[in-house]
Amino acid sequence: MICPSHGVMWRKDPMQIVEHYSRWAQGYQENQITILYDTMWNGTRKMAEAIAEGIKTADKAVAVKLYNTARSDKNDIITEVFRSKAILVGSPTVNKGILSSMAGILEEIKGLAFKNKKAAAFGTYGWSGESVKLLNACLKEAGFAVVNDGLRVLWSPDIDNVSSCRTFGQDFVSSLQ
Repeated sequence: MICPSHGVMWRKDPMQIVEHYSRWAQGYQENQITILYDTMWNGTRKMAEAIAEGIKTADKAVAVKLYNTARSDKNDIITEVFRSKAILVGSPTVNKGILSSMAGILEEIKGLAFKNKKAAAFGTYGWSGESVKLLNACLKEAGFAVVNDGLRVLWSPDIDNVSSCRTFGQDFVSSLQ
């Protein structure tokens, strides 16, 4: 039996969980990309959705998950990041920073020290536009291989910006090869 001080007790075939943990500790990945975003006026949400469309166009076999970090359970988000081979994170620039829900989930992710995962950042801005640079720094600190400089859009995405987001998603898939 395996009886931790908290959590599930493994009475029947306890080696199954040992084998799972051994596999998970080796940089576990599924064919999945998770997109995390928060938004103020829906601009960053529009970017996230267009990036997801681009990813699906480039690789029909990959599972794409979208999470608004302000509205989703952090445990669900972290589980999907764990499963993913790559993530994209997006936030508008607010007061020369990123939105608090994004900062919080990135801090949680950093503590888990995921291995062998790639990432990129995106976001909207009105004046200063620091969010993508800050997101890239957080991703690198968390151990992700950041594959590009990210994508920034002034204000809310117009038709051309949405097209650029789709291309960004397609290019992201190409960078994973």
